[in-house]
Amino acid sequence: MTASGDSAETARRLPSWRYWLAALALLGAGALLHLWYLIDACPLDLSGDEAHYWEWSRRLDLSYYSKGPLVAYIIALSRGLLAGWSQRTVGSEALAVRVPAILLSVATGLGIFALARQTLRRPALALAAVAITATVPILTVGAILMTIDAPLALCYVWTLVAVERGLRTGRTWPWLIAGVLIALGILAKYTMLLVFPAVGLALLIAPGYRAALRRRGPYVATLIGLLGFVPILIWNARHGWVSLRHVAGQAGVSGGTTVDLMGIAAYLGGQAAVISPVWFVAIVCALVALWRRPEPEVGERHERAAVRLLLCGAWTPWLVFLLFSPITKVQPNWPVIGLLPGVVLLVLWLSRRLRRSAVVAVLVVLLTVAGATCGAAIVVVGHRSELLMPVFVWLARGSPPLHLTQPAPFWDLTPTARFDTTARLRGWSQLGAAVGRALDAERRAGRAPFIVTDDYQTASEIAFYCPGHPDVYCLQAVLGKRQSQYDLWPNPIRDAAQFVGRPCLYVGVLKPELVGKVTSGHVALRGVRLAETVEHCVRGQPVQIWPVYVCDEYAGLPAELMERAGRKF
Repeated sequence: MTASGDSAETARRLPSWRYWLAALALLGAGALLHLWYLIDACPLDLSGDEAHYWEWSRRLDLSYYSKGPLVAYIIALSRGLLAGWSQRTVGSEALAVRVPAILLSVATGLGIFALARQTLRRPALALAAVAITATVPILTVGAILMTIDAPLALCYVWTLVAVERGLRTGRTWPWLIAGVLIALGILAKYTMLLVFPAVGLALLIAPGYRAALRRRGPYVATLIGLLGFVPILIWNARHGWVSLRHVAGQAGVSGGTTVDLMGIAAYLGGQAAVISPVWFVAIVCALVALWRRPEPEVGERHERAAVRLLLCGAWTPWLVFLLFSPITKVQPNWPVIGLLPGVVLLVLWLSRRLRRSAVVAVLVVLLTVAGATCGAAIVVVGHRSELLMPVFVWLARGSPPLHLTQPAPFWDLTPTARFDTTARLRGWSQLGAAVGRALDAERRAGRAPFIVTDDYQTASEIAFYCPGHPDVYCLQAVLGKRQSQYDLWPNPIRDAAQFVGRPCLYVGVLKPELVGKVTSGHVALRGVRLAETVEHCVRGQPVQIWPVYVCDEYAGLPAELMERAGRKF
């Protein structure tokens, strides 16, 4: 037996609990680092989505405009347990919002370990898969941002664990667990539905799994899983099926559809950016190579069918969104669930290359070091992007040697923000404090203004960071391109009688439609005066700017905008 074979055999003889303990220790250390970052060294405020889901958690419901309700209930539970501690520690509920992401990431990491251990039958490789996740930017950043992807990832990876156990043992109970996880995943994000074609394809193409089609397990899991849609359907039936229209719009299948093949390049580039270029190329190579040769090699104990299941679980999300990329803009996080089995397949592929020859083994080591180094560097920059501000300034000036960009136009007041992906997570606490000052000044003068803006994420950030968490309203449905959950709550568009004649604070650039410049002359905001301009700078460079206006009276929207609103509502 070769040295590598001896090592593998020794690894198999080690007690399994030691690997579980090592995986938990690795994930626990990462969780503590994430918690330290959020408490002591985090320069990033809540993202717009996090703040919006926090708004949902204040108004619990069966579902919401764009997603199911799971994220709102998770945040609401965390707020109930941790809000006081969070306020004392960081001065806001930010920790209460984000701590669930850390806990969910640990559970997801354990799911990756369990999936790798069950399918590859080599716990050392399972531990390696967990270690690699620490250098994958989207998984690491996802461990501190409480978005819908955190519970989705957990549900998807543990569903694959349960499905594999059910297929291997022929028992029904793993399918029951899979069904519950699918239902929860659907309540988190509709992308969970992709588990059905992923598992279904594996059942069809893997001869060892076809017998499961004659058992009740897969059908029980499907029925239980689809129950996750029940509260979503009930809620949508009461609200004009807005979620269906929203998803159709995001998929590019509503209205006029145009095909842009550059969308494919943008999609692939986005995946390379959030996974890291080295790991992205390596995972794609692994998926292609293992699809061609999924059968075990010498020294491996996994089954060909198990690898097929992992391949279907990885390829399905990536290929589905690749098909949509020419007709709609695919956000880089949408196919993230494909990465979870993808990491497991990566370690299998790398381990196979290690056994080929000394030269190939050296190349594999270099690839692994390059992937870990590149990924870790992106992770560090994602957490402390201000370190690259000199580079952002250089890019914004259109440095000739790079030929990557044109000089920023004279009216662009935040040119470096185009290159800093974290710019949108900065300055919100500063804006909230400024709105609070303007609100207090108006109240001291005997007025009771409401707060309105033209962007749903800005509205959510103000509601979160403004002292007292006031209600904030959004006009994006008539001033922008999309609706949001704000359009289903009382608002100045549908419920004009509750707002007309009242003073207000308007946050953001004044749109011409509101001051009568491009409409019939009707002025929606009367007596407008600038209260404060909030400018958030990073190392002397402005990355976010918001004007805050005080308006003596909200006079209602002009007829043209109300007609536009009528078409949308």
